[in-house]
Amino acid sequence: MRVGTIGSGVIVDRMIDAMKQTKDVEVVAVYSRTKEKAEAYAKKHQIKKSYHDLEEMFQDNNIDTIYVASPNSLHFEQSKKALQAGKHVICEKPFTPTLKEAEELFHIAKEKNVYIFEAITTIHLPNYQIVKDHLKDVGNIRLVQCNFSQFSSRYDQYKNHQVTNVFDPTFNGGSLMDINVYCLHFVTGLFGSPLSSQYIANKGFNGIDTSGVVLMRYPDMLAICTGAKDSSSPNHVYIQGDQGTLDIHGSSCGVCAKVDFLPVKGDMIGKKEQNASVSLGVHQKPHMVYECEAFQSIIENQDLQTYERLCDHTCEVVSLLETSIQQRDEIDEM
Repeated sequence: MRVGTIGSGVIVDRMIDAMKQTKDVEVVAVYSRTKEKAEAYAKKHQIKKSYHDLEEMFQDNNIDTIYVASPNSLHFEQSKKALQAGKHVICEKPFTPTLKEAEELFHIAKEKNVYIFEAITTIHLPNYQIVKDHLKDVGNIRLVQCNFSQFSSRYDQYKNHQVTNVFDPTFNGGSLMDINVYCLHFVTGLFGSPLSSQYIANKGFNGIDTSGVVLMRYPDMLAICTGAKDSSSPNHVYIQGDQGTLDIHGSSCGVCAKVDFLPVKGDMIGKKEQNASVSLGVHQKPHMVYECEAFQSIIENQDLQTYERLCDHTCEVVSLLETSIQQRDEIDEM
């Protein structure tokens, strides 16, 4: 892949670093809205070419892939234009706010004989696969608790009625779109789409969700996905069954740094004490490298089976996001 990037936030810094560590992937150009910012960003990452005109970058024959990491509300239009120019696309989460838009992007990619991927790290990680492999160890799964809560550096501004992109509904901001989307990816990647879901949010003065909970009902279990930008907590996932619990550290924020299995503990009358936890996870490379490797492999090997599975997964999550946002906007503040 020869990549041109859109955006200049921290996530782009990390993606460029990850791509530099990925075989057969090279960042050859960057885009920012002004010439000065584009040139400064290219210099920062020692990249030779910079653009402040998107159409000009899309016409660069030396670029075969566009990485879209602009504000959420721009993902669809910029991805669409890149696909129409015959480029592969890596689009940051959230992919799109509606299923219709997601399906349109996948349709254009197919017509143009290119690929479009959602940049979500979790599902490509070795430790996530380990979680899949050990689901059977917890027995009958009853509850999944998934929490990504990270106090936003912009929240104090928001409390003073200064609205930045991350707290602006017109920019597809809010805790669900920005961070709880990781939790939705984690759960649906393991268990598929739920039978039903309900989003209950704490909403601010402009109707944005500053924190909230998605309750997902499956045939024999419940999953609770929590996201917050107005408060913080350790970011863990607990998968609880009648034989034990999987405790995945940092999993809900797309890292899956550590996986522990905790055998079940019975009541204190006539039962054994709980055994010590068992470490299952492996030491991982920087977490964004794995998604880059996966995308490169799919393109190089024309692996349509894996690609279509990723497309289906993205559509499942986008459908949940769309339903949840509708519920957020329909329900009055509690």
